[in-house]
Amino acid sequence: MEPRKTIAILGTGWLGMPLVRALAHRGHAVRASYRREATRAQLLDLGADPYPIDLPALSGPLEVFLRDCDALVVTLPPGGRRLREEATTTYLAALAPLADVLTDGLHLVYTSSTGVYGRAAGGRVTEATPPAPDTHSAQAVLAAERWLSDRAARLTVLRLAGLFGPGRDPASFFASGRTVAQADAPVNLVHQADAVAAIAHVIGTGATGTFNVCAATHPTKRAFYGTLSQRAGREAPIFTAGGAAGKLVDSTALRTLGWVPRHDDLTLT
Repeated sequence: MEPRKTIAILGTGWLGMPLVRALAHRGHAVRASYRREATRAQLLDLGADPYPIDLPALSGPLEVFLRDCDALVVTLPPGGRRLREEATTTYLAALAPLADVLTDGLHLVYTSSTGVYGRAAGGRVTEATPPAPDTHSAQAVLAAERWLSDRAARLTVLRLAGLFGPGRDPASFFASGRTVAQADAPVNLVHQADAVAAIAHVIGTGATGTFNVCAATHPTKRAFYGTLSQRAGREAPIFTAGGAAGKLVDSTALRTLGWVPRHDDLTLT
């Protein structure tokens, strides 16, 4: 049986909330941040201990939040689409209060993105592939990776592929009549449940380092989104050729450590 740990989760949104549920179900003591009372109520229902934290403005509870914790999971989104050029500066400012509370014994798990490799990356992409972020969000999370690596003694960076799952149905990613460019490019996605399992796995094993988190299959955009549209009884998007040499995210490193996804075959989604 997995040893009981005290785990703090900073960011309880679409990914953080099911992570709270999964870790509490495993018998861990879970502390979780919240900004709204509705979120606080949800956390209490899941058996978590809620803390009012909204970085950087409301950072006072951080010291108590992390006291005697075994692990901290940071799932805060960078907000690149909203903040644009200011995303990196704003994101690092939000993380800044952590600098004073990251102890040597704390295992920090940070959820990054495979977007750090950029769209120009082609072929099989591993953790050794040089980052070349080309969106505001990807630039922000890469900056966060580097900032945290300078301050955390034990750091695990999980570079998540495109996320899908409850409330994020890939069938709705592209509406009928919308153009899907580079339709021959491979799809790189990971299900919410498998991302949660990856986080829980590295906490359980204590593994540190940088790992890609992605489904093993990579159908083309044309095949994947065309099939989903057909199943949903909708007109398919308009596909334009290109992208066959696009990036294919390899998650072998994490699988070697024992991560076993349940939604590995995207053709069955």
